[in-house]
Amino acid sequence: MVPDQTLIERIRKGDSIALKQFFESFYPSVYIFARKYLKDTDIAEDIAQDAFVEFWNRKEQFDDMNAVKGFIYTVTKNKCLNHIKTTNIRQKILRNKLMSDEYFYELVQEEETYRIVHSAVNGLAAKSRNIVLLSMEGYKNKEIAKELDVSVNTVKTLKKNAYKELKEKLKDYVFILFLLNQMLG
Repeated sequence: MVPDQTLIERIRKGDSIALKQFFESFYPSVYIFARKYLKDTDIAEDIAQDAFVEFWNRKEQFDDMNAVKGFIYTVTKNKCLNHIKTTNIRQKILRNKLMSDEYFYELVQEEETYRIVHSAVNGLAAKSRNIVLLSMEGYKNKEIAKELDVSVNTVKTLKKNAYKELKEKLKDYVFILFLLNQMLG
């Protein structure tokens, strides 16, 4: 085991191997420390790793191991508290939004729109339906052709015909037609 002072001196000079040795020996403690603040193991891991990155970025400022450990624990604590604070603010905003009538109506509109589109798409012939569904998932014509084992021209023709049919079925729903045009265009 390399003495702490020698390790810190090597890290100060930019020795990444020394940093790796330090990280491997000290990271588990920092991670556990972060876990005591947070319920999410992935976020605790990220925060613990971020603390080491911050130390590496300021490595020239430290002369001894106690200062380094104090810095890393302090950075970890502050990042955990910031995460908790940010999460609590987001949850409060979300809770207020979820409780609003406006959000309720948005959800109802969204679900009703989905139902109308889904019903219209399900009424298409099988190949056309598959092409439209893949288009709505973000597939390009070339990818759809490969997926369905048809030519790109077949995809274009069936998509065009499907769009015409959907346009007719959804003529009373102008907003939906606009969205559908964006997705299939």
